Amino acid sequence: MSRVISKRAAATRVALLEAALEEFSAFGFRRTSMESVARRAGVSRATLYLYWKSKDALFRDLVEQTHEDQVAAMELVYAEEPGDFEHRLLAMLEARFLRFVELTSASPHAAELFDLHGRLCGDVALASQEKSEKLIAKLVRNAVNSGEADLSAAGLSPARVASVIFDCAHGAKGEDPSKSTPADYRIRLGLVVRVLVAGLTPQN
Repeated sequence: MSRVISKRAAATRVALLEAALEEFSAFGFRRTSMESVARRAGVSRATLYLYWKSKDALFRDLVEQTHEDQVAAMELVYAEEPGDFEHRLLAMLEARFLRFVELTSASPHAAELFDLHGRLCGDVALASQEKSEKLIAKLVRNAVNSGEADLSAAGLSPARVASVIFDCAHGAKGEDPSKSTPADYRIRLGLVVRVLVAGLTPQN
């Protein structure tokens, strides 16, 4: 019985997070209420409060889940995506960043949500960045071992290269990330990856 209840609770949590995402995207953080999230999810406000005691806590959990999903998507690309170093790196970075760009570009309240993300979820973003950079470093290390990349000229470790790649991929959103569109980001990111990989390609 407890297993059935656990599955039901997990499904309810997912439905509530999806409802919260839709509310925050449509109305922004300030205009969204716990009651409106519960109403969109089709549950009582009391049920929502069983999972989160405040709107801040709900927002943090939503952001954390989104980051976890993106890291999981990166792991899947690393494990299963065929192709050369440039192709796999681009696929991993798209898995990490494109979902956020899609979400913010679809919301008229992107600037507010970006600001709140920085103030309430800085530690969540940092933890996700560290996991992401470790995955990128593994890909870079594989490229070095296969002869697709050479770090000796730059004098950098795979971990340091991964950090630079992550920063550049983040910067590809532009001066105001809240205004970046998926189409623009794909173009910018593709150019960033092409330049970075060219700089790491062994010179014959």
